[in-house]
Amino acid sequence: MIMYTFFEENADGLAGKTLIPFSTHAGSGLSGFDRKLSDACLNSTVGTGLAIAGTDAQNNPDSVRQNVNDWLSELGY
Repeated sequence: MIMYTFFEENADGLAGKTLIPFSTHAGSGLSGFDRKLSDACLNSTVGTGLAIAGTDAQNNPDSVRQNVNDWLSELGY
């Protein structure tokens, strides 16, 4: 919830920026955060986000590292 408040209160300062959500989670994925971010920051571009299960990050770090690298490559980084 703190992140929702941050983006809502700083939407003007984020205008014209590209925002790319990412998170670790215990089963909720991005939980619609990308959509909520778009709604809160109407004058920003929201890119394709990435959600990594915490158990994957803990138990399969090499696989997660590859997934993150692939995601960043798709974003042009």
